[in-house]
Amino acid sequence: MNFFLTFCKTRKKFDKYIKINRIRNKAIIDIKNMIDEENIDVNNPDSMYYFKVLVYRKIQISIEKNKDIYYIPNFSSPNFNVEQLLNLKKLLRAEDNFNLLLFHNEFLNNQEILEHILSNVDFYNTSQIIEDY
Repeated sequence: MNFFLTFCKTRKKFDKYIKINRIRNKAIIDIKNMIDEENIDVNNPDSMYYFKVLVYRKIQISIEKNKDIYYIPNFSSPNFNVEQLLNLKKLLRAEDNFNLLLFHNEFLNNQEILEHILSNVDFYNTSQIIEDY
């Protein structure tokens, strides 16, 4: 099973990537869409705790079904932190791969995030950096 930490701000580009590469047997965890769909109040600690349980459960179900997971963080959140995203590796089994999928051109305006991602490339099992899609 592969876990892909996907850095893509535009869901349309990611969907195009999935379609062109004919990726099957996958679970997409798009944090921004999940917050919108579940009407989560990000300022309410109880609501955020419930949301974290939802995300954790979705990851666990995908692992049980042996589906590849594409995790897309919420980049518009003021609490966005790359270091916290790296903690997701702790949820995986030893035989699971923790991979990076980076759509490089979308982060050219935010060099801080890009530098932080690229400085931790050795943390991932494999890395795929896509210039443009």
